[in-house]
Amino acid sequence: MNGHGPFPDLVVKPVAPGDEERLRRFFGRLSDQTVYRRFFTLFPAPPPAVLGHLLDGGGRDHESLAVLDGEEIVAVAGWDRVVGDEESAEISVLVEDAWQHHGLGRALIRMLTADAARRGIIVITATILSENGPARRLATGLARPERVEMEGPATYFTFRLAS
Repeated sequence: MNGHGPFPDLVVKPVAPGDEERLRRFFGRLSDQTVYRRFFTLFPAPPPAVLGHLLDGGGRDHESLAVLDGEEIVAVAGWDRVVGDEESAEISVLVEDAWQHHGLGRALIRMLTADAARRGIIVITATILSENGPARRLATGLARPERVEMEGPATYFTFRLAS
């Protein structure tokens, strides 16, 4: 991305406050299934808390990235340091339907885990809807989980980053 690799026309950048309208359009293009698989619920528009968190831009405890195809966001991904655990972070990825199953999520996870590791994160967690087979296969295809727990509709994956 950013001019090379498998996605030469895509640009990856930190989400910034000026991206709010792009994010709204991005969410408007997502199918109900994609929204449900990521948030475990449906909503007619992105809740203010979700937009606010993405637009926060990141910092020491948080990173949000946007992938742009031209002027439009086609994916967002990020990590958040776990409160009370300086060495752990939760990771999340959301890819527009038309861009799913092309390796974009895999590339974003690799970028995010490298960034998190540079910031002292050694454990990555991911919460995935148990029925979301593609996301579960992506998670286990990237690395061997240290722990997998199923609770209700969710599967919790824990990965230790290479040191």
